[in-house]
Formats: sequence, structure tokens, C-alpha cells
Amino acid sequence: MNGPDRTTPWLSSLYFAKGMPRVVIFVIALLLFRQMGFHATENLCLVSLFYLPWVLKVWWKPLVDHSHHFRLWILTMQFLLALSFALLAFSLSEAWQVIGLLIAVSWLTAIHNVAADGFARLRPLTYRHSVVQELFRKFALIVGQGFLLVLAGNLQVFYRHDMLYAWRVLFYFLSGIFMLLFFWHVWTLPRSRREAFDTSVVQQMSGEGWSRGVLFLLFYAFAQAMVGKVSILFLIDTFRNGGVGLSPQEFGFVMGIVGIVALTVGGLLGTRAIGRFGLRKCLWPMALSMLVPCVVYVALSYLQPRSLMMVGLCVLAEQMAYGFGFAAYLSYLKQIENREQGKSLMALSLLMGCLVSGPLLQLFGYNAFFVLAQGLSVLTLLSAFSVYR
Repeated sequence: MNGPDRTTPWLSSLYFAKGMPRVVIFVIALLLFRQMGFHATENLCLVSLFYLPWVLKVWWKPLVDHSHHFRLWILTMQFLLALSFALLAFSLSEAWQVIGLLIAVSWLTAIHNVAADGFARLRPLTYRHSVVQELFRKFALIVGQGFLLVLAGNLQVFYRHDMLYAWRVLFYFLSGIFMLLFFWHVWTLPRSRREAFDTSVVQQMSGEGWSRGVLFLLFYAFAQAMVGKVSILFLIDTFRNGGVGLSPQEFGFVMGIVGIVALTVGGLLGTRAIGRFGLRKCLWPMALSMLVPCVVYVALSYLQPRSLMMVGLCVLAEQMAYGFGFAAYLSYLKQIENREQGKSLMALSLLMGCLVSGPLLQLFGYNAFFVLAQGLSVLTLLSAFSVYR
């Protein structure tokens, strides 16, 4: 008779902790900077800096792997994240301090992610455990991008003369969550005498055929990376400025709950399709589905619907299509030998997409920007052709 499963409790909380800070630096930061008075160009350029730890990961990741102390890395990063969120709550009146602390959070998040994956890789995990990992990582996105933003929006209504007070409460709340996670993991994370380094990582980094997929890794999701961050600003911007005027509560519901659920379902459908038919047969339908987000936001930018249901249905459709199409990208990453360089190129693609979107948005406005992104989405098709001719 099998004994009780002691892995699921710490694994679920570990991957919840892995997903939460990414919401802060890639979603909440955009909304925070906007309410602090940053221009869209400054906003997007600042957020693009948060991708740097993942772009440079191919060089610093071996330092974490070779240290043989994944548990210590995890606990240290969680404690520092709790401290950083508390300092953010305390420093919201000073823009340069907020920027510096969020850059620090991005590095702490990247190191924590590497340590968490390394720690889990050394454990005898089953397929059920891999489902738990993905489920709680997505649950963190729903909590952070959905419920926390709804909370922040309600607090801003209550404290309408001090908008930053709501963000202060949110960051103190996040600090408390990570301090609890720190103490929980001190108690629950299993100890081991020695945590061996996975030498397969080194082998992957020196594999052949590196240049074959560079175009695919750089440009398959480039147009969608441009749209991804601008769409957040578009959804919360006023009708007068060309947006659709969602409140923080409405945005939290539409993108944080409806959007994440649709993204998850699309990803599951894509993964199953690849498992059944193979990546070669699925790539072109998935590449075409990657064009849907651009089409949806072109339509939204011209129609500017005032119905929350209409906006929610559009977000549901584009997130499900994006999740389905992005499954091909993730599948290709798993198949290549030099996986770490591939992940760094993926982060570079997201960084470039976010970085160029700021000046282009300022130059063209929402309508023309989304049309331009639609035109650039031809890069998705060309990159797919470069892999499977």
C-alpha cells in the first residue's frame, strides 16, 4: 500500500510562488506606472528591462545549478521577495525607487524560477505532479492578475483621493504572502545531503543545429509580444485616448480570470494536438492561430465596444488562440538540444517586442499600431517556414 503523498503540498505552493512575481513585473507594473504618470513609451521601455534576467539566463543559470543548494536559493529568494514587496509599498512616492526595486524583483524572480525547477527536477515526480505544477502556476496568475487587481480596484474606489494607497496595500499583502511561503517552505521543502547538478543542461547548451531555429525562436511570437503589453494599456485606457476604458476590477476579471482560463485551455488543446499528430503537422494551423490576437485588437481598436461582455468574449477568443499557437513554440523548445539558449532567445524576442512597441505606439496610436502588428505577424509564418520547409 502506498504511503501518503508528501510531495504535492510543497510542490503546489512552490509553483504558486514561482508564478506570482511574474504577474507583478509584467502586468501590475504596467498599471502601476500608468497611474504614477509615466508615458506609454516610458512604461513599455521600463517593463522591457524586466526581461533581461531571462535573456541573460544562459550565462548565470550554471552558477545556480553548480551551487548544489537549490533549497537555500529558493528560501533566500522568497525572503528577499517578501522584503522587496514591503519596500515597494513603502517607496511608492519615489519613482526611481520603484523602478529599482522592480528591477531587483525581476532578478529575484528569475533566480527563484531556476532554483524551483532545479529542485523539482531532482525529485521523483510523476505525471500527476507535473499537472500540479502547471495548475498552481496558472492559479498564481489568476490570483495575481485577477483577484489582486480586483482588490486594488476596489481599494482605489474606496480611497479615491489617494490612488497609490491601494497599491501600497497590495504590495504589503504580497509581502505577507511571500513571508508565509518562506516559513511554509522552511518547514515543508525536503532536505537532501547533496543536490547533484544535471549535466544534461551542459549537453543541451553545446548541441548542433543551433542556427536552424534562431529565426523561429526570435520571430514566431514577435508580433504577439508587441501586442501583449500594449493590449494591457489599451484595455484600461480611456475611450477618448482610443482605449476601451476598463476599470482595474473589470480588467482583473477579463484578463486575470477569463483570459488566463482561456490561455490554459488553448495551451492544453495545443499540447494534445501535438501529442497526437506531431509538431510538423500542427505547426501551420498553430502559426495561423497566432495571427488571431492581432486581428482581435485591430477590431477592438476601431469598434471600441462599451460592453464588458463583448470585450470579455474578444479576450477569451484571442487568448485561447494564442495559447493554442504558442504550444508549438514550447514544443519546439523541448525538442532542440540547446534548450537554454533557446529560452534566452525567447526572452530576447519578448524584450524586443515590448521595447519597440513603446515608440511605435507613441508614433501611430492604438489603431495604426495594431494594424502594423498585424502586418508584422507575417514574421510568424516566415519563421515557421524556416523550421519546416
